[in-house]
Amino acid sequence: MKKNISINLQGIIFHIEEDGYEVLSRYLAEVKAHFSGYRGHDEIVSDIEGRIAEIFAARLSDMKQVVSLEDVQAVVAKMGRVSDFQSADDAEDDDELLADAVASGTAQGTYAGSGRAYSSTGTGAATAPDEPRQLFRDMSHRKIAGVCAGLAQYFRISAVWVRLIALASLLSPVIGDFIGFLPGVVILSYVVLWIVLPKRYDSPEPTDGTEKQLFRDTDTGKIGGVSAGLAAYLGTDVSLVRILFLVGLFVGFGLILYIILWIAVPEAKTVADRMRMRGDALTLSGIASNARDYDDTTTGNRRPVGTFFEDLAKALNPLLSFVGTAIRIFAGVMLAVIGFSLLVGFTITLGAVLGLIPESQNPTIGNPGFLKMLEEQPTWAWMAGYAATAIPSLALLLIGVGLLLRRALISRMVGWSMFGLWLLSIIGVTVAVARQSREFQYSADVEQTARYAGLTAPVLRLETRRVERDWDQHVDVQLAAADSGQVVEVLQLISAKGASEAEASRTAATSVAYTVRTRGDSTLILDDHFSYQPNARFRDQDVELTLRLPRDRTFRLSEATANWLGDDNFVNGHQPEDVEQYRFRLSGNKLECLECPPEEDRDIDEDSDNEGVNIDIDSEEGEDGDVNIHLDYGGAASFNTNEDYYGSARRTYSESDFHDVSVVGNYRVVIRQGNNYSVRAAGSEAEVRDLRVEREGDELVVHHRSGRRAFFGSNWRSSDRKLLVTIEMPDLNKLNLAGAVRGDVRGFEDNGRLEVVQAGASDLRLKGNFDNLDIQLAGKCRTTLEGQAERLNIDGAGACEVSAANFTARNADVDVAGVSKARINVTETLNADAVGASVVEYSGNPKNVDKDAVGASSIRSMRD
Repeated sequence: MKKNISINLQGIIFHIEEDGYEVLSRYLAEVKAHFSGYRGHDEIVSDIEGRIAEIFAARLSDMKQVVSLEDVQAVVAKMGRVSDFQSADDAEDDDELLADAVASGTAQGTYAGSGRAYSSTGTGAATAPDEPRQLFRDMSHRKIAGVCAGLAQYFRISAVWVRLIALASLLSPVIGDFIGFLPGVVILSYVVLWIVLPKRYDSPEPTDGTEKQLFRDTDTGKIGGVSAGLAAYLGTDVSLVRILFLVGLFVGFGLILYIILWIAVPEAKTVADRMRMRGDALTLSGIASNARDYDDTTTGNRRPVGTFFEDLAKALNPLLSFVGTAIRIFAGVMLAVIGFSLLVGFTITLGAVLGLIPESQNPTIGNPGFLKMLEEQPTWAWMAGYAATAIPSLALLLIGVGLLLRRALISRMVGWSMFGLWLLSIIGVTVAVARQSREFQYSADVEQTARYAGLTAPVLRLETRRVERDWDQHVDVQLAAADSGQVVEVLQLISAKGASEAEASRTAATSVAYTVRTRGDSTLILDDHFSYQPNARFRDQDVELTLRLPRDRTFRLSEATANWLGDDNFVNGHQPEDVEQYRFRLSGNKLECLECPPEEDRDIDEDSDNEGVNIDIDSEEGEDGDVNIHLDYGGAASFNTNEDYYGSARRTYSESDFHDVSVVGNYRVVIRQGNNYSVRAAGSEAEVRDLRVEREGDELVVHHRSGRRAFFGSNWRSSDRKLLVTIEMPDLNKLNLAGAVRGDVRGFEDNGRLEVVQAGASDLRLKGNFDNLDIQLAGKCRTTLEGQAERLNIDGAGACEVSAANFTARNADVDVAGVSKARINVTETLNADAVGASVVEYSGNPKNVDKDAVGASSIRSMRD
């Protein structure tokens, strides 16, 4: 039995036998005595102790956990002794220092002179086998979170190479044409390993200390020591490496590569680092030689540029730490709030469906048909769906709180258990979806016809009752002519799906409720949406109406019915303005206006999907081909300007003293000339509440509360009646329309200059007299002009349309591109350019015409 002593070498605890401890303590006392006169002697001794700790750690294993005397002698033999290289004078000085150390008790053992030999009677110690590999985060050699250092420990390579590979992957899109998503994969992998891997603070060096390692040589370097370190590692001239970096700087990758190496490669700070950089063995003689050389060659700061950047980085470190902390707190709060909100929402939904929340408190979630389908699901499907959504929400909440507290809230076992439960819930949801999808395999249609013999009046009125239902319960309608003398019929085509055709047909016949009413002998009232029968199941039901109207009757339409029918059910594809004033009859299967003025009954096409341009190029007719372009000018769409049509809500705004107007969104805008300023809005309560009207300098700005409505277009579930904004103002200098705006501007009979800017799918009907009218269009804009101007400038691109045959311009400049079209009336001078299958047609017999048509474009007189 031997007595063991615990010692601490560079933060690592070793158990050593008492006789080995005496030898080791005397050996270290000699080392300290010899290197006490060197510059940085404490650092040198620390390097030697660190190397001894590495050798001890390599000789220990699970079977051998105590350092023996033989292990100490092996260390001495490998590291060498001071007596091997010191001079006689140095030996005498070291003896005096060592004697003082022994006398003061700082060195153990008996002093017997510098040439003393060490002996032992212990048995040999076998070399320890390698420890089993374990993946962890190396916190003792970390740069950020220890992930790269831990991977280096696992693969037993230098952490520098792992960091270089990671940085090169992050910068791969800059360095070359690599996989585009590689940086994202690297970042995601780093974060996952940061979260999953355990920490370790006592990991040894990943190398054995004898092989050459890459460091930055800041002693002989000029900027960051990268070139000098590479030269020492590769065993070449440092000038060659610097020349290669300069060449790379001009090629494009040199600077990036230098910065990467500066960040990833550690600095050679100690003598041991400098020896590893050159591949020198870590022996006492080698350390002494390198320490003397370092003292002789160190003559001040040789790299002022590198020192400046390093000092700057140290000075910015508190700021960067603050920014990192702020990002962590912000991310934690956001993740916690999002996770908590989702978790509460999913929990309320589950409680509502399972009946745990009373009926009166059930929230409105989604459309009714979809809710009906969800209510059919069994309890196990709901629980699986809840787990599939709630577990990720809970994970977000826990991660957020963990970021705020800077610690994990659950153990790894609990985390893996939650992940397994989530996978099981995903399987359950998949089974439920597959089970439900069988109910939608087949489809069937059912026809139901209703005859209304009581409608005997010669003039029938068609009205629409607005029913507040979801968008997918909207009813499509079309017209069909019936023989004279026949009664009015309404044909309902109801479709549904099911597990079989018979079940789909049965569902279509029994699950839908649609109401048609009559009033007296002259009015037919139709609902615009259908409803579900009580206890009906959602099977993608749909209703299409066909109105069979006798040819010998005439009809009047409400404004809502005309909008419901759409332009396709009118002759010439256009419904007249103020449709309730006129009577209609069936011409074919479309309504023809009987009393409309000529301008309302002209041959136009309002279909926004039809550009009205047909291009036929026959290259065999001539060298340049025969280009035939046929245009249909629909002009800007008209709209109802009666405030009562849009809703009962009203609001008046107090803005004044503006000369410009900007409208963004999906609104109807009427601008009239008046002596005073007036701004009014008419529509539903919700639309008026969400409208924002404000003055910015000389400009009146009209937009939706969110400010994004113009970009995304109108709300796809909003009312068809939109919202009407009426503006009165003395003079108008600039008009800006963006989005799906429809504008009507009239009454400006003596206006100087007006600039009009249209974007998106905006429509403008403009009537007035101007000195200079400047119109700029981008997108599928349409503009209809009436009146006159001294000069007209049109600049349009992107399938825009200008209909100005009734607008007389003395001089005109027209520039259109991208399947755009313009029809103008010019009397003096016309300058026209057309590109990209665009067309310009002009009348008025201008005296001077300068035109340039490129490709399939055309500029021609309407007399041709």
